[in-house]
Amino acid sequence: MRLTERDIEIIKTVHDCRVLRGDQLQDLFFGSQSTASYRLARLYQHEYLDRHFLPTVGGLASSPTLYTVGRQGINVLRRVLDCGPEGIRKRLGAKQLSPLFLEHVLQINQVRVAVMLAAKRNQYQLHAWLDDAELKSNYDRVTIPTGTGRKRTVSLIPDSYFTLQVPQGRANFFLELDRGTMTAGRFKSKILAYQAYIASGQYERRYGTRSLRVLTVTLGPKRLKNLMSVTETVGGDRVFWFALLEQITAETVLDEAIWQVAGQQEKMRLIRPPE
Repeated sequence: MRLTERDIEIIKTVHDCRVLRGDQLQDLFFGSQSTASYRLARLYQHEYLDRHFLPTVGGLASSPTLYTVGRQGINVLRRVLDCGPEGIRKRLGAKQLSPLFLEHVLQINQVRVAVMLAAKRNQYQLHAWLDDAELKSNYDRVTIPTGTGRKRTVSLIPDSYFTLQVPQGRANFFLELDRGTMTAGRFKSKILAYQAYIASGQYERRYGTRSLRVLTVTLGPKRLKNLMSVTETVGGDRVFWFALLEQITAETVLDEAIWQVAGQQEKMRLIRPPE
């Protein structure tokens, strides 16, 4: 099989995102489902990609096809990126590909792919996207108050960090994917940690900018309302933005007023059009 430039970009993108659905790769790289299915099947057959299926009630036939980097894909990346093993993620093993892990990563990547497609359509530049695995390798810690008047030190590890170059300048974001499992107390601590992180100057020193919005994407309107209430209770303001995962698409994520901002009633667009 002779690899095309598009094939190499597919392998690189799957490597960066860790796991992608076939329909997401279709949206990113192909004009039709038949072309996508044929080429992805070829990449799988030649071990550039691995293929997986989620456990579903209807069996494999009802599961979306998931792709990770295959054995030959790793070799291609080492050659193309001209780096040693330390520059390449390890292939995900069967134990790592648990339903819980896959659900979390796929939901984050739903937002990520939407941002990638929206940026391309608007001719914005997506400068960087760091996921939780990269952020965990070198995370920051901050001190926050407790309910007893004491203070405690906590780690700050967002699910992702990304930057967009837009007509108004560079926009910087932390992304949190909330699946409804975190208690109100833990979420309150997370908001306090972000506030302390910004106030301490650690964020500016690490990322070289004061610009920041913390995006929390969750699964239901009641949960969204509760998270906003917790945020506002501790003085969270326009830094904290909230949206429903079901509303996020390439068409809406940057350009439509689907985002609710702490302390405000009106829904907002993530990127305002240039005046």
